[in-house]
Amino acid sequence: MAIGLFLLSHACLAQDTIRLHFLYGSRPARHFKASESKLFGGIKGGHVNIEAYGRVLDFMPGKCPLFPDNKNPSGGFRLNHSRYWDTASTKWMTILVPVTPQQMDRLQNLFTSYSQQTPYDYAVFGMRCAAASYDVLSEIGLVKKLPPRQDITLNFYPKLMRKRMLKLAKKRGYTIIRHEGRPSRKWEKDQGLF
Repeated sequence: MAIGLFLLSHACLAQDTIRLHFLYGSRPARHFKASESKLFGGIKGGHVNIEAYGRVLDFMPGKCPLFPDNKNPSGGFRLNHSRYWDTASTKWMTILVPVTPQQMDRLQNLFTSYSQQTPYDYAVFGMRCAAASYDVLSEIGLVKKLPPRQDITLNFYPKLMRKRMLKLAKKRGYTIIRHEGRPSRKWEKDQGLF
């Protein structure tokens, strides 16, 4: 009986890990404007996605309207098997986030359902990658659920969410992996966070 209780309590404490990936915004560095291209969003750009069990959930634009058309979205969630950016020469950061088996099950269900039918459209003044990723994390109980307008405002671009998640990572002792980008681009910085 005691062994059974020990195994049951130990199983309840078991954790899985998800990866929260951030690509930093950038622009061509001063002497590389001819060889480096401009990227969507520039220095305030970048991207956020969530990886679990070898699947990566991205929230991507379609036509990228100013305001969302949730009844007929042109953009939305898609599933990939890896990050879409070049991990060898771009600046990125990954936060390893422990989750319970229940949170992981819920996340896997969201990956499947959201990639099949997006709950909202991608729009300049609406949900974008950071707000959508935050929303997914809130659906599994990892972060506080916010009303859509507040989520959009507080996570308007990836750096805002990255800053909030870095504070949470430090507070909870999550592992943070960082990779510096190639010097031919000027990359966003996280002043005072490292």
